[in-house]
Amino acid sequence: MIAEYEHVKDYEARKWRYIKRPGGQAIRPPVWYELYGASQYLNQGENKEPAPVWREDGSIDYGGREKWDAWTKCSGMSEQEAKIAFVRAMRRAESNAKDNFY
Repeated sequence: MIAEYEHVKDYEARKWRYIKRPGGQAIRPPVWYELYGASQYLNQGENKEPAPVWREDGSIDYGGREKWDAWTKCSGMSEQEAKIAFVRAMRRAESNAKDNFY
């Protein structure tokens, strides 16, 4: 499974769907944030950023908070555990392609 990570790590290049949220915002499917969190953890380590709440326009930062939560959930993982979590999330995304990709 670790070797598979190298083949799927460019998750952002995929054509992900958007989900509309109040206030005209749009977020990605939940599994995208799992991939983001594992990727950030692998590339930058533990999340030391403050949790986002508001956007510059005064609206709730749905996407920013989803990213922050996903990255924080990886706290304490080893590199191997984070790669396995990433691959499992990508497998789930691909098994439900209709809901996740265009």
